This record gives sequence, C-alpha cells and structure tokens, in this order.
Amino acid sequence: MSNMKIIILGAGRVGFTVANNLSHENFDITLIDTDSAVIEKTRERLDIAAICGNATHPDVLESAGAKHADLIIAVTDSDVTNMMACHILHHLFNVPKKVARVRNPAFLDVKEQLFQPDILPIDTIINPEEEIVNFIKKLILHPGAQQVLSFADGALSLVEAKAGTGCSIIGLSLKEMSDALQGLYARIAAIYRADKPIIPNYNTIVEEGDRLFFIASSADIKQVLRILFNQNNPYKRLIIAGGGRVGLGLAKALENTLQVKIIAKNNNQVYQLSEELDNTIVLSGDATDENLLLDESIEKTDVFCTVTSDDETNILCSMLAKNLGARVVMSMVDRNAYMSMVDNGSIDNAIYPQHTTIGKILAQVRGSGISQVHSLLRGKAEAFEAIVLDNGQKSDIANKPINAISLPDGSAIIGVVRDGESIPATTDLILKGGDHVIMFLSDKSQIQALEALFLPQKSLLNRLIK
Repeated sequence: MSNMKIIILGAGRVGFTVANNLSHENFDITLIDTDSAVIEKTRERLDIAAICGNATHPDVLESAGAKHADLIIAVTDSDVTNMMACHILHHLFNVPKKVARVRNPAFLDVKEQLFQPDILPIDTIINPEEEIVNFIKKLILHPGAQQVLSFADGALSLVEAKAGTGCSIIGLSLKEMSDALQGLYARIAAIYRADKPIIPNYNTIVEEGDRLFFIASSADIKQVLRILFNQNNPYKRLIIAGGGRVGLGLAKALENTLQVKIIAKNNNQVYQLSEELDNTIVLSGDATDENLLLDESIEKTDVFCTVTSDDETNILCSMLAKNLGARVVMSMVDRNAYMSMVDNGSIDNAIYPQHTTIGKILAQVRGSGISQVHSLLRGKAEAFEAIVLDNGQKSDIANKPINAISLPDGSAIIGVVRDGESIPATTDLILKGGDHVIMFLSDKSQIQALEALFLPQKSLLNRLIK
C-alpha cells in the first residue's frame, strides 16, 4: 500500500502545524522553504523530508518529488508565490490536488473568475483571516462555548464547553443531564478530564474542570448552553483590540448585532476602519492603556477580544481587561510556546489561528467520502463528516444499525443528518446511503480504519494492492 505523497510549500506556523499534524500518519511528506534555519529546525523536530529552495522553481519542485505528488499545500507568506506554485505544479507536473493560502482581497474578490482549471487551477483556497473571524463570531454568538464547529451545511454543530466552578451540571450523570434538557436532543460526544479522553455512557458523572464536547442541532445550541452551562445572558457589548484584517472582519460581522468598539494604534488603520464600518465606534489608542479601558467602561463590557498581530500584546491586554472587570476575554495566540500558559484559565478563550485553518487542509488529505474535518485539542483529536455510499457500490456500513458497525477504539458516530434533517444517532438507527455521518475520533492513529468505512470497496481494494 503506497503512501500518499504530500508537498508542503512554506514552513511558517501553518505549514509547520500541518506537517506536524500529518507526520504521525502514514504519509510521505516533503516540506520546502527558503529559510535554511527553519528547514534545519524542521528536520530536527519532524520525521519528514525538508528542502531549502524557492517554491516556484521547477527544479526545486522536481527534487521534492513533484512528479509523484498527490497533493500540494501552498502556505508560504506570499499569495503570489502560492498561486504561481500551483500553476506550475498543475501544468508541468500534473499534480491532481492543490490547496493554496490566499489572503489578499484583491484576489479573493475575483476568485470565481480567477481560480478556474484553465487559468489558476487551485482546488481549495484557504483564507486564515476569514476562518478566524467566523470562528470568533460563533463564540461570541454562543456564550459559554469554547468552540462551535458546523457540519452538514450547518444542520448540526459540535460544541466544546467547560464545566467551570459553579456550573449546575457538576455532579450530574449524563442521564440526569439528558432529563434536564426536557426533550431537546444533545449528545455528549466526549469528555476530556485532565487532558485524557473519556468515552461517556449514561452513568458518567461530570466533574469540575471537565471539557465536554456535545453535538446538537445548530438551532438548539444556545438553549443547550443555557440549560446545562448557566449561560442565560447573551453578549451585548464587544470591544476589539486590533485593527488589522481580523479586527475589521469581526467588527463588520457583528456591528449590526452587538454594540461594537474597536481600538487601533495606527492612524492609517483608524482612518480605514472609520471608512469601512458603519455602526462601530473606532477608537485611536493603546489597548494596554488602563485609563483608556476604564474610560470605555471596560467593567460593563461582555467580551474583550484581542486580535493584534503580536501575541504578547494580546495576552497582556486580555489579562488587564479581565482584571478591570470584563466579563469574558478572548485572545488570539499564534505561538505554541504560549499555548499551555493561556490554557490555564487566565484567558476565557484562546484562539489558535493555525488550528482553525487546518481542517480545510485535512479534508483534502482524508478519503474521498470525507467532506469536512475539524481538528480538536490542538491536533490530538478529530471530528469529521462522511457520506454513506449510495451509488450501488457495496459499503461496510449502509443498511446496518449503528451498534452492528465495528468502530475502532476511541471513535464514535455522534451525529446523523438525513435529507438535511438531524436525527438522533441512537444505537439502533439503521444508516442509509446518502446519510451524512459525524464521527468523533480521540485516537488519531485509528484514522485510516475509520476512513476505510466510507470508501467504495473497489477503491479500498486498490489502496491495499498499491
């Protein structure tokens, strides 16, 4: 069985995170970057091939094995480099799948015309800022959630929430929680206790500090959070620190729903924000200035969200705002070194850009039946959506009840959407062709066994023969 050959262009945070995430699986990975020090560090830390060179040079691409590549992931810091590399890899090396990071609105505004097979052949565009804005927006619209991830065109959502001090579900069994929902369907997919997964049953008791992942119809999420996690008050007042693309995007997305203020240091940014925003108050100043925050009634602010390009500023601003009385603080954190520090609870929501981006890439790596992937717990776990085959080809899972399907340890079917409607994934539910099945996987070493369930028999046979 031959390994999928993946070439990653760019060893920045996204490139390195993707390489790290995939290096534990059965892939043949080569990373290309122009910085020799970064390449050396990659070789030391990851068991993959790494080449120092220009990602748009045909000779460099050829030496990386482009002729045999199955997938290209172009995530250098330059949009032009990423697009050019995909163009060359398509026309010179006939690489079948191409993913590229493109961030500049100048290209994104004309993406329908530009990213065509005969012009710029890119299969999946990744725009990290857009992904982060959507991620934070969902957190702000669902008080109490640590993350809200959508599946099956938004029909179902997987939500992470914490059983914090004073939370009413502490000491309850899952059966008692289910009773408290009074007919509302929500399923606890997994519980993480001291970073260790527990696959729960009806008798599992919730303890303080548990991280719970539950799945429910997207329309019911707010109600589930209200009943189980005491989240009775929607957020009304938001202050954003940072006037870059993420800050602007977030203000635009929420200025008609909440009272929004945005703080920017740079005068050019202040002017641009004022031009582009209609219902947001734009403030010129330093978000680490205690007097500025007090003048803006920080103690009455529901959410203080820091999205500058500097991790230290983000963390300091958030901690200051929390001390001054902000109800909830959220902070964008890019560097791995700070992650464990902010996970200890001084910041209510730490947002890791590279982990919000990686799901789109993983969806391209997984088997053909898998349409959507979300990376969880900084890459330790995964949730994905797959479609039960309905094309006359035999499938291991069609027309079987869930309890008759042999699943690897640490995995579970947590949601089913049939004809656009969510239906409870009870053990006696018989899966049908065309069903969208949501899987939770706490042990990523089992991913290939799960993928195999959604592959046509013929393609599975080909995989084994290769």
